[in-house]
Amino acid sequence: MDILSWTKETVKNDNSLNSWFSERIYEWVPLCDDAISALMQGTPFLVVTDRERDWFNYYIINNINSIKNNRPFVPVYSLMNFIPYSHKTDKIEHLDMIEDMLDITFKENYKYWYIGKEDSNIYRLVQRKEKSFIWLLDKESGGDTFFLKSYTENLDHQLMSLFKLFNQTITVSMFGEIKI
Repeated sequence: MDILSWTKETVKNDNSLNSWFSERIYEWVPLCDDAISALMQGTPFLVVTDRERDWFNYYIINNINSIKNNRPFVPVYSLMNFIPYSHKTDKIEHLDMIEDMLDITFKENYKYWYIGKEDSNIYRLVQRKEKSFIWLLDKESGGDTFFLKSYTENLDHQLMSLFKLFNQTITVSMFGEIKI
C-alpha cells in the first residue's frame, strides 16, 4: 500500500484526525514521506520547538523511541539536549557556532523537525537546512512546511494527533506495510 492510501484510511478511522485533517492530507503526505524516507536511511532529526511548545519537544523525545512502539529506535534527538541555551540564542554568531557544531557532529547529514512560530530566534537556524520537517504556526510558507494556526483552541490536540500519525507511519514503513 502506498503512503497516501494508508494515510487516508488511517485518518478515516481516527476521529481525532478526521474532523480537521482530512482536507489536509495532500499537504501532509509529501512532507511525511520525505521525513520518513530520510529517517529510514538513517538521517538524524533534531527536534526544535519555539518556547511555547517546549512541552511538545519533551513529549516527542519521550515517545518516539518508547519501548511501547515495539519497533527499532529511530535517530530523533532534541536540540535542547545538545545545546540547552539554544532558545536564548539571539546572535547570528551563536547560530553559526551551533550550526558548525552540528555539522561536525553529524557530518552535515541531519535535518530539523521544527514545531513553532517563525518569530522564534532558533527558527533562523532551522531555515538554513533544506528539506527539514517543519510544522509552522500562523504563517503559510509552502515548500517543506505544514501550516497550523496557533490560535485554534485545540492546537495541542492537533499536535498530539499529528505526532501519533507520524509515529504510526514510521512503524508501518519500518515493517514494510507501506511503500515510502
